[in-house]
Amino acid sequence: MSVRQLTRGVIAVASIGVLSFLQIGSASATGKTSAYHLGTEAARVNYWSSTDDFRVSDTLCDGFSSYAQYQRAGASKQTLRNSKGCHTYADFNRSFTGGQTIKYRVCVSIPLERDNCSGWKWDSTG
Repeated sequence: MSVRQLTRGVIAVASIGVLSFLQIGSASATGKTSAYHLGTEAARVNYWSSTDDFRVSDTLCDGFSSYAQYQRAGASKQTLRNSKGCHTYADFNRSFTGGQTIKYRVCVSIPLERDNCSGWKWDSTG
């Protein structure tokens, strides 16, 4: 194998690594927030402003379900529920008009007690 062939191989492998990194990076959520129960993360919501997608995750095997709430400026509060159980997630796609202010949070639904909720996270729609 010549030095030129070896160099091309190294460049090709490096290029694939860079492309893989860019694809993963662009798929990352623009925002997220978590709710805790007994000091451990129990629920998480991720939001992608470019596609208006939400992912509501139940991150703790505690027997409680998780839900997210969101509200756009001038609109009513909406709830997205994940009742599938421990270590699951539910995806929700919304089609918002771009450039709107939106806030969202995630909660752990605890029967007979006040639900544990994260603080509101502010973002803008895509």
